[in-house]
Amino acid sequence: MPMERPILILPEPSTAERGSAGGGGAENIEIPSHMRQRERLAPQITRLENIYTADQAYLQANPDGAMPEHVLVLETIGAVEDFMVAVRHTTGLEWLGEFDEEDIPPDDDFYRTRKDGEKRDDDIVLKGRLYLVMTDHAALNQILSLWKRYSSNKDYKFPRGLTKWRDVFKKLRNIRTWGIEDRLRETGVIEDWQHRLQEKEKRVRFEIEIWFRQNKVAREQREGEIRKLITARKGRVVDFVTIEEICYHAVLAELPIKEIRAIVENAEASGDLVKCEQIMFFRPTGQCFIGLVEGETSSAEARSSSPMPQREPVVAVLDGLPLENHRLLQGRLIVDDPDDWQSEYQAQYRKHGTAMASLVVHGELDARGPAISRPVYVRPIMRPNMQTWPGSKEEIPEDVLPVDLVHRAVKRMFDGDGTEAASAPTVKIINLSVGDKARPYDNMLSPWARLLDWLSVQYQVLFVVSAGNCDTDIELDVSRNELDSLSAQDKRQRVIAALARSVRNRRILSPSESINVLTVGALHKDLSTPQSGSRLIDPYNDELPSPINGIGLGYRRSIKPDILMDGGRQLFDERLGNTHPNAILQARNISIAPGQQVATPGQSGDLSQVCYARGTSNAAALTTRLAAQYYDLLLELRELDTQEMLRENCIPAILKAMVVHGASWGDTGDVFRDLLRTDQNSRAIKDIVARFLGYGAVDPFLLTGCTGQRATLLGCGSLSDGDAHIYSIPLPSRLNARPDWRRLTVTLAWLSPIEPANRKYRKAHLWFDPPTSELRIDRYNVDGRTAKRGTVQHEILEGDKAAVFEENGQLQIKVNCRADAKAFRDEVPYGLVVSLQVAEDVDIPIYQQIRDRIKAGIRPSSF
Repeated sequence: MPMERPILILPEPSTAERGSAGGGGAENIEIPSHMRQRERLAPQITRLENIYTADQAYLQANPDGAMPEHVLVLETIGAVEDFMVAVRHTTGLEWLGEFDEEDIPPDDDFYRTRKDGEKRDDDIVLKGRLYLVMTDHAALNQILSLWKRYSSNKDYKFPRGLTKWRDVFKKLRNIRTWGIEDRLRETGVIEDWQHRLQEKEKRVRFEIEIWFRQNKVAREQREGEIRKLITARKGRVVDFVTIEEICYHAVLAELPIKEIRAIVENAEASGDLVKCEQIMFFRPTGQCFIGLVEGETSSAEARSSSPMPQREPVVAVLDGLPLENHRLLQGRLIVDDPDDWQSEYQAQYRKHGTAMASLVVHGELDARGPAISRPVYVRPIMRPNMQTWPGSKEEIPEDVLPVDLVHRAVKRMFDGDGTEAASAPTVKIINLSVGDKARPYDNMLSPWARLLDWLSVQYQVLFVVSAGNCDTDIELDVSRNELDSLSAQDKRQRVIAALARSVRNRRILSPSESINVLTVGALHKDLSTPQSGSRLIDPYNDELPSPINGIGLGYRRSIKPDILMDGGRQLFDERLGNTHPNAILQARNISIAPGQQVATPGQSGDLSQVCYARGTSNAAALTTRLAAQYYDLLLELRELDTQEMLRENCIPAILKAMVVHGASWGDTGDVFRDLLRTDQNSRAIKDIVARFLGYGAVDPFLLTGCTGQRATLLGCGSLSDGDAHIYSIPLPSRLNARPDWRRLTVTLAWLSPIEPANRKYRKAHLWFDPPTSELRIDRYNVDGRTAKRGTVQHEILEGDKAAVFEENGQLQIKVNCRADAKAFRDEVPYGLVVSLQVAEDVDIPIYQQIRDRIKAGIRPSSF
């Protein structure tokens, strides 16, 4: 149906050279003197010398043996740019990666200083850099030799190409080799193995992530070494997986339970496997699971039938197997099950896939909205675990690595599988409402996140990913006796404060830290009518971020989650017992309201059952549905686009920008600011709030059309490094010199190529500097620097002071592009959405005046 006021197409931009991206100023950080550095690093250097001596003895005793290798970890305070160059000039070293470190506590050697040079008396944390290099025996000797010369003479002239070592030595906080603790700590594997020991399993599967080597021969040699270590312990290698594009090399291994017990009880004495220098991490399998909702269901009421879907699918869902003949889903899904999982996937356990398909197709059933116009392609990647958890959860099976499974599933969609043709080449949006509970984001991008980033560019497809549910208990700072007497407002404040205290334990889950995906958190909101008389606890009486959300930020402190979407109200009960003085809330996973009504398998073959669910999975599914509806809207706009400005290769980026464009903090931002601001964190309060809100809750109706007082414009293009596009937007003449509230919203989105071994990772940085002076408006919501750290920049600017501009005045928005991690040649497609609005009761015809001037033609401006 034609819109009364359709979204406008931005006039063709002019081209220009890119502007400056700006950046933060240098930090005043004190580092140790040369003499103090020599003194404090002496024990660490001695340990390296001992390793070198042991290697020397090994080589003498085994002249035909392999050259010993070690992963060297160098932690600096501050950065040493281009250190990779020095590594490449050091024979025997191989660059493995670098990572930012946050929250390093100051000490007497490294600390911040005031402008007068004196030590600051606060505890503001420092930032550092972690460098990882593979070193052989000769390279380790050269590093020790360089240190010896430098420590003896601070003016030592380093050989050409190696001067960056001097900068590293000056800022070096720690130097050591990668060890057993690194391979096992905070991976979740020890906790998983302890559980399996309790369950008395006979054999255990797990993932070994191997340090990625650029040389194929070296990779194959390392595989052989690890295979020998595993088979020597009566284990077996299930599979090796290598994906060069994301620097991923891993093995799915299996060991007898007695070997697992030996590692858990005393890893140091358990043998050579945990000491293997080629191993980066041990990780558990089977952690990507969804607990099944148990409880009452009811029959779906008769509904007005939406037309059956037509044309090819644009949405894919990677999830559990849905009940495709459910009355609400029959004829609306294309299920592709090449591994024949359905033969062992009983209908009663097809819950999560059915729920996600229901939300994508119909939305929240209580909304009684229309079904989307196209069929949904579904590829199962989860199934019930009938051995360890009979019928209680669906999971990515333990006989496959998640990265490999998703890689093969997406390649099958676009490239085909063997002799089979591509299974879903028309897909533009892929929903992934699954996360790895054993891998919360910890400043290092997971292989799964890197995979989604690479796939999104390779196939120009938008991934919509749930931020992950954190269902751990919430401990309030009130006694159990006080809990019942709390007012709704006080209870809300206590819950938010408790979540803020436990941010580290409630982080977003892999792969939602991916920079190119649209990461979705849940809003504590649904359309259901709860039954009265429930004794369960609702932590909020308003629409705030769900208390079970994974909390950001993302990679390099970028905005994550990107947005919040309705995810259902989550209820709690109080933990019983007398061992805890404070009230502790436990999340309840129930099938009755409140929540979002979805299709579900019924008992005895009933194909009309529904239940209620909630969480970030739901929110991601509803976001996918919205993106699919926006795709249909784009097709309508392209029919009106006589200049063919909306290009096919830009569609995923435009969809990403359109979804985020409707996001705003609203009053929720004020709630979190007021509760979380302190004298110590006031300068960073916007980033603290963004951890919970991202860019804010999405208004799904914002882009369904314009109003008389709001005009929305779409544009897109492709840029190379060093280039820019300048968009000119006509200013409504009736707005001139008026002291009326006005809002400008600008959203820029793109899919960036990646450089996995580089700390910056993101190859293409696109950005704009919001125009503020023309309309006398200021930033609202997120910090402007934080908004530029990812692959979507969303800026909201507001003001109510009279702005005077020339007749036929224009706003100019310059979209810039520069290389970030590494130079690139290909053009990067982007999408741009701009809205200008005044209050609905103001007599300024914003839409009409902008539309008329665009029709009359605007001469592109240039700098």
